[in-house]
Amino acid sequence: MQPCPALESPLGSLVARNMSRLPHVCGLCLLLWLWQLLALAPFSYSRSRGARCRRLLTLSGVLRWLLLIGLAPLMLWKSAAMYDATNVRHSMIFKNIALAAMTGDVFISLALLGAHLWHRRGLARLLNGLAQLHRKRKLGWGSTLLLWSKLLLSLYELLCNVPFLQGAGSRLPWTQLLAYGVQLYVQHVSSVYANGIFGGMLLLLASLDHLEQESPALARLLKRERGWLRLSANFVDLFQLGIFLLVIGYFVNILANMYAYMSYFVSQHGVPLTISNYCLIVTIQLYALILAAHLCQVRHGRLRQRCLELGYLPPELTHHQVGGRRWGKVFKSPSLSLQAMAWTPFPLFAPLDSLKFSVLGLFTLDHAFWLFLVSYAMNFIVIILQFSLENMQHADDN
Repeated sequence: MQPCPALESPLGSLVARNMSRLPHVCGLCLLLWLWQLLALAPFSYSRSRGARCRRLLTLSGVLRWLLLIGLAPLMLWKSAAMYDATNVRHSMIFKNIALAAMTGDVFISLALLGAHLWHRRGLARLLNGLAQLHRKRKLGWGSTLLLWSKLLLSLYELLCNVPFLQGAGSRLPWTQLLAYGVQLYVQHVSSVYANGIFGGMLLLLASLDHLEQESPALARLLKRERGWLRLSANFVDLFQLGIFLLVIGYFVNILANMYAYMSYFVSQHGVPLTISNYCLIVTIQLYALILAAHLCQVRHGRLRQRCLELGYLPPELTHHQVGGRRWGKVFKSPSLSLQAMAWTPFPLFAPLDSLKFSVLGLFTLDHAFWLFLVSYAMNFIVIILQFSLENMQHADDN
């Protein structure tokens, strides 16, 4: 097969290179634009100067935040009356749970906006570090697919409110419609925030893959690893409060929607598709956040192991000669131990710190924490089923 002349020309190579970068840049730039639009990033950004805090943007963000705080009680009061406009009459317990979940979402979004206004300078420095990291290493196609899937999932979550507006919008007064619109805006803040955290973790993972695949000298690899660890630690420190609020809010919403699902199924003998879709979407978003954090920690541990192998093992003692064993098991063999000790320089500078997505010192985002959430949710489902069956028996007796 003859090569295409257009692709061999300078114009063809330039187009191919730009096309390969197009989806990566659009996804991350879209996230940054949404953060600036929703006041999650209260600063200006340009490729030449980076992120810079400005008084006018800070003032507008503070005024918007105070306005949302003032409208929050009125918004919740009007939103609670919207359930009377639906065709299905739910129980008072269902309405109280829905109002509590709505209040939690509003509180989380307002807390995120306030925290970003307070830490705007640190957030700008972190964004400059991530932008510098993105110039050196682009997202791969797999990470780009995950990022766009997460963005489209959030868009689908927003579009799930359209059937409710089409069915009950004509019966709602304009004050309730306005309150519902403000509620969607505030609730979408947490979704955009979670997408930004997920995109940042994917960028950190892409940089780890690049460090793990290349073979530089040990000193250069350790220097890059320390720079990556410093940036990642800053990432965790700035976003640990937001991650805590997201995890708690997502998990409480999942439990509340599971109760609403069971209540609807018992009272109406049907399957509420809207509640099912929302519960599934929130579960996927929570798992994606925990999975990305878990992979960052696992990949960093693998990079630390490789640095130690480069420092302790002589060049002629390759991975195949060791027999596929981990570097810590090398010294169980006397011959391999003598070779390693004879070659190892002193002192050896090795990575001593490991990345941990520790959130406020309460828990660490990893698979163990995800299994804990799943086990707790399963116990909650059993309690809901038992409560629902008892109510059905009392209803049949009466």
